[in-house]
Amino acid sequence: MKFNKKFKEIIKELKSLSPDNENVFDSVIAPVLFVLLSNLFDLNTAIVITGIVIFGFLVLRFLQKQNTKYVFYGALGSLIALVFAKYQGSASGFFIPGIVRDGVISIVGIFSIFLGKPFTIYSSKAFRKWPEEWYLHPQVKPAYVLVAYIWTVYLFLKAALQIYFFQNPEILVLIKLTTSNQTTLLLLVITYLIGQKKLQSLGGPSVEEFQNNAAPPWSSQQEGF
Repeated sequence: MKFNKKFKEIIKELKSLSPDNENVFDSVIAPVLFVLLSNLFDLNTAIVITGIVIFGFLVLRFLQKQNTKYVFYGALGSLIALVFAKYQGSASGFFIPGIVRDGVISIVGIFSIFLGKPFTIYSSKAFRKWPEEWYLHPQVKPAYVLVAYIWTVYLFLKAALQIYFFQNPEILVLIKLTTSNQTTLLLLVITYLIGQKKLQSLGGPSVEEFQNNAAPPWSSQQEGF
């Protein structure tokens, strides 16, 4: 019974997070296609063909009257990556924006932990709209610090691996495939469960108890993170 309840809770959370925020083309097909074409043709030809395919995919989704918002963002990201590849002069340049993004977020993560306000607090607050004071409660904040450490290490290692293998676009594609948004949903679920377990072990107040100034002992936050 407890497992079923937790499973349904996780499914509900994933749906509410709209995991389609990075479309499959941007996260998987576009980089694979570009690297494949760069091995078959010269760089400029690979850029042009990939750009045409990206644009065609966007038009197709529009004609199918599907939600093109996230597809547009994904296509824009891929086109920017192609510009980086053009100016960097190799297929590896396509991955520079992603490397910079992961590196910057990991650095922000380190500083946010050091300053005592882990970035996971604010990513959760933006979604949950829970009061910031609750997150900073001494029997709540350590859970968000723990999850911030996990994501910071993950993003740092991801960026470091891409920098190390930067001259090998085939390996960069493999890293992209294994760490796409669709794949990292697993890490999202794991850190969600770890964060909840840590919250409950701390014995702090739930959001409702905090807002109502309830006296301890508290029941802790049983759902959401």
